[in-house]
Amino acid sequence: MFLWVPQLCALAFLALIVRFDRRSLWSGFALFVLIMTVGVTAACLFVDTMDLVPSQWIRTVMLWIGLLAAAVIAAFPVLLGVFLTAEGCRLLRREGVSPANCLSLAAGLFVLLDLTLIPYLASLVRNAAVTWLFALASACVLFFSAQLAIYCLSAFVNLVHVGKPRGLRQIVVLGSGIFGTAVPPLLGNRIRKGIQLQHDAPHAVLILSGGQGPGEDIPEGRAMMAWALEHGADPSRTIAEERSRNTEENLAYSARLFPDPTGKTAIVSTRYHVLRALLISKRLHMDAVGYGSAATWYFSLNAMLREFIAFVVMTRKRQMVVLCVLLTPLWLTALAGVIVDHAGELSHAGASPTPPRPRPQATRGTPARRARLGSRCPRR
Repeated sequence: MFLWVPQLCALAFLALIVRFDRRSLWSGFALFVLIMTVGVTAACLFVDTMDLVPSQWIRTVMLWIGLLAAAVIAAFPVLLGVFLTAEGCRLLRREGVSPANCLSLAAGLFVLLDLTLIPYLASLVRNAAVTWLFALASACVLFFSAQLAIYCLSAFVNLVHVGKPRGLRQIVVLGSGIFGTAVPPLLGNRIRKGIQLQHDAPHAVLILSGGQGPGEDIPEGRAMMAWALEHGADPSRTIAEERSRNTEENLAYSARLFPDPTGKTAIVSTRYHVLRALLISKRLHMDAVGYGSAATWYFSLNAMLREFIAFVVMTRKRQMVVLCVLLTPLWLTALAGVIVDHAGELSHAGASPTPPRPRPQATRGTPARRARLGSRCPRR
């Protein structure tokens, strides 16, 4: 019975976070805690029930399943590096070579190098400073990798909705670029999701947000509105916002068009982009929920890395404070090493010099020896 207590506590923690602070990384952390408690409970039940299974071949199958699960968990970093590298190559073949499209490939190669080549090179250089720098780099990689995992889990939590939306007053569809006047499929999926929400919420206003950028003949909002009206949007409840140039301006300028500024707002974007838009809406004091549209897997993987980098840049001051606090043991280790080395130099410099060893006095020897030595000296 007590085995289920941690899971119930983790589930209650996740429910509280979803209710009061869903638009944060705490939602992903709460889901991670729940996953870990379920995994530990499953492992304990697996071990406890092994002896209760009467059939030998069933016990053998269970044992192999447990070993396979343990092997996958142990090899997860390597599998992640291989997966990111393969998906990065696939993205470059499908979408072409560009700096933005190289993120997943670069991340995969870095993970593989960090697990294999970098530790080997650090072991060859037997130097305390190099070892400390390697420990510092590994700690930073671990910090941002764990935060990336929490970020992805938080994005998943904010995309899960039960039932149809209720109480929506406005729906904001974020732009993502057009070609001349044509709406690309990625943006079309966003608008289609917004139209669906408009049909489910009969009192909500659909706001299509996007200004005019390079290579665009008209503002995105205008092109998005024309596309939406052609695909079933309600003309009496559809308006365009045509001045914004980024996500924050999308939300800030759209808020000026809200029929109910304090009402509930739905933010529609591609799934990998929803969480960062929600974090910005929280900073703008908007009561908002997020809805995501579909995109290809290989493109979403690379785009999620890009969104995480944008999130780190957006919260860079907080990131630096948290990272410095977590790296306190390394700073103390480096400081202790400097103090010890400096104290050794001072003790070596302040030590009294060793007095010279006195030269032994020559003995005169016996008369016979003096006679022999004297006979060897040449006479003047």
